[in-house]
Amino acid sequence: RVVRGASLSDAGDEIQAAQRLFAALRALDDSGAELIVAEPWGDRTGLGQAIADRLGRAAAPRRTA
Repeated sequence: RVVRGASLSDAGDEIQAAQRLFAALRALDDSGAELIVAEPWGDRTGLGQAIADRLGRAAAPRRTA
């Protein structure tokens, strides 16, 4: 079951995508979803690389207290 789908930029604008990234990650995390799936966005240079890096960090296992 899909809880929520999100696009960082329907227009393919990497600046817009970067601006929306953190809010999208927070909203998805707060949704209570058991699984969040992200696809690579843009190329792997400039902001595209920064977005890919942040998605990778978000996907890393978290330590729980």
